[in-house]
Amino acid sequence: MWELQEQIEQMVDQYFEDSSAIRVSAEAVGLDARAGYVFISTEEGWIASRNTRSLEYYGGFEYIDIEYRVTVGEITFYSNDHDRVADALEYYNALQEQQAEEGAEEAVIRIPDNNGLK
Repeated sequence: MWELQEQIEQMVDQYFEDSSAIRVSAEAVGLDARAGYVFISTEEGWIASRNTRSLEYYGGFEYIDIEYRVTVGEITFYSNDHDRVADALEYYNALQEQQAEEGAEEAVIRIPDNNGLK
């Protein structure tokens, strides 16, 4: 029985790797910080968590119907076919774009400052 659980965990870990999943704070996807950390895959379109109680209570995921989620081992996956998940992933993508733009603007500002020393 324990061997099966270990195999499932290894398969989930491999799936995370294959789907380019990353671990982010709930705030990074626009949720209450008390929801903790989640795994996301923007490529596959899901959010996953081991701590479903906090995510459901503080993140509002308790309203996601069972048809939009699946539990594998200790991980529950929530599909972006549900608006709540889609909105959270959209928030994450917008935040990443904003941070990239701000980083590019800072780089542009720093170049003249470095070259303009007297």
